[in-house]
Amino acid sequence: MRELHPCVPLVTLLCLLLLSAFSTDPFVVGCSLGGGLLLGAFLGVLRQQLPLVITVVLLFAVVNGLFSNRGDTVLFYLNHNAITLDALWLGARMGGMLASALCWFMAFGKILDTQKILYLLGKFAPKIALLLSSALGMIPVLRRRHKAVGEARTCADMGEGMGETGARLSVSLGLALESAVLTGESMKARGYGLKGRTSYHLFRFSARDGVWLGVICALAVLSAVGLLMGAPWCFALLCILPALGEGRENLRWRS
Repeated sequence: MRELHPCVPLVTLLCLLLLSAFSTDPFVVGCSLGGGLLLGAFLGVLRQQLPLVITVVLLFAVVNGLFSNRGDTVLFYLNHNAITLDALWLGARMGGMLASALCWFMAFGKILDTQKILYLLGKFAPKIALLLSSALGMIPVLRRRHKAVGEARTCADMGEGMGETGARLSVSLGLALESAVLTGESMKARGYGLKGRTSYHLFRFSARDGVWLGVICALAVLSAVGLLMGAPWCFALLCILPALGEGRENLRWRS
């Protein structure tokens, strides 16, 4: 999908997020999570996605299992509180819903770079464009900075343990926020967001882009109707379509 006009992957991302963000149905969560991971595999971000997915799903399952006692299948008791299979399963589904959204953001972050986002939204919503471009690139930037901070503090022999982990995270977040503020001030000084400001781009909307956009919108409408009627099969096709498009492009380049 990297070869398409930027509006096509943007519409695809919005449709996937809107359709998968409000349902904890196992089929919907599984399709969204599987499609995001498959696209991430083609884009080379699967290694970053898998630890995040496992952490989020387990965290939600454990937290919901500890604080919710609803359910008929009691696994064991912890301090006189019943830990039920139903509560763990519900938490895992909620975690999967959030993890799928993060996977889509990480995957489409490789497709929609800063130049494409600023081209799409820079004229009529410059602040949203800057915020969205920063959000899509935040996770890999945080990972790199967290690793660099950890190596620096290890070389300085500043301790280990849970307190050290919190200190590293605090420093990494502080650096990320400082960088975001400096970026905003720099772009404001260059006249970003002013009326009449032109931009240079090479993106042209072709017939192929129109076909892709039409198919995505049609599948999104059918998926929404199917989710309301309890037949979410079109949603599965919508989730796998970005990976199919990216896989086709990879085969073309390798052949």
